[in-house]
Amino acid sequence: MRPRAIQRVLILSEKWAPDEEFLELSRRTGLKPEILPLREFVRLAGLTEEDKHQGICLFAKPMEAFGQENLGMLTDAYLVLVLDQISNPKNLGTILRNAAFFGADAVVWLKDRSVDLSSTAYRVAVGGAEYVKIFKVANIAQTLESLKQLGFWVYGLDERGEKTLAESNFDAKTVFVVGAEGQGLRERTRALCDFMVRIPGGRKGVESLNAGVATAVALAEFFREPKCPSRTTGVQATGRVAPECDPARSKESFDSKIPESAPACRVQTGSG
Repeated sequence: MRPRAIQRVLILSEKWAPDEEFLELSRRTGLKPEILPLREFVRLAGLTEEDKHQGICLFAKPMEAFGQENLGMLTDAYLVLVLDQISNPKNLGTILRNAAFFGADAVVWLKDRSVDLSSTAYRVAVGGAEYVKIFKVANIAQTLESLKQLGFWVYGLDERGEKTLAESNFDAKTVFVVGAEGQGLRERTRALCDFMVRIPGGRKGVESLNAGVATAVALAEFFREPKCPSRTTGVQATGRVAPECDPARSKESFDSKIPESAPACRVQTGSG
């Protein structure tokens, strides 16, 4: 997605076999791949010898991240993920991969007291970080208020939600809020959600899914059947009135967002 941003290419010598396509891509960026033994490769790549990887490491300029003042860019967006103090880089990488696969417009998280885009998060995202807009904000509460002003309705993922995902009617402009590992959504964040929704399932000792898996389930349900809430849904809780919904028009508009060339889902095994 950003070939001009690549600054250096490392390749593990034990896994290297000349690949004309890859060599051509390297030549087009003006870079010569550095073929390195394992010890040197993992040292420069910031890995351990036990880490799973595919033997190629790229160094690139950081991705552009937007701030709270840029939320107006999402005026025409229809699906945004907001992460409330996510701290695990593997969960962040999984969420970015999910967002890219399902076509979410943006992922928002705190610039402080939260995980950031590390090499681990990038690796777990397997390219997904390059396909969504990233926003780093100072205040989640203010961000949710701003998104509401843009016409979004906010759905918090919580095991105590009154309705399951399947029982919920999602608006044509939806925000999913995902809480931190362990503690879930903060009270202030919960108070700003228009609806609290849960994933059915769980048992004693296994009451919830981790943030990355929960996000994938929510996105899959959102895309399963486009919906929007009735005029009276949530009025008492928010003081706002949900828009009129024409299911046929909503689905037609929704389907137009999905590229015709979108790939079918496939199960991936191994380090990917």
